Amino acid sequence: MSEVHLPNGWRLSIAHFFASAETHRYSNRMSRIQFHKIWVQQCRATRSIKRRFGVESALNYLIGEKLMNFADAAERHPEFAAELPRFQAAVWNIFNPYELAGYLSSLKPSKRKKLRELLYVNGSSRSRRAS
Repeated sequence: MSEVHLPNGWRLSIAHFFASAETHRYSNRMSRIQFHKIWVQQCRATRSIKRRFGVESALNYLIGEKLMNFADAAERHPEFAAELPRFQAAVWNIFNPYELAGYLSSLKPSKRKKLRELLYVNGSSRSRRAS
């Protein structure tokens, strides 16, 4: 088997060398992905879901799943916390207050309370938009 001779007498097989190089390229690409900005693609996908499958499916996807997970991550990671207000504002741009209120009213009380706080919706019939 062919080997690459490295400084200090180290030897590395050609296969291992290329595998290491590929892993390094992959890890560099992964380090450039900004996971705290994933909400942008999720909001884009939500618009398609809303058109193809309806408001309820879109609400379940974006708010019931993605926003809740993002908010949990924001509690532990400052880069997610910094993006959370933009994500919240994007939700208000995708759904109108009636869609949001209807969705929240269908949830169990504990989840409803957390989402009301996340979406700045008070308990009355009126709601306000995040700026």
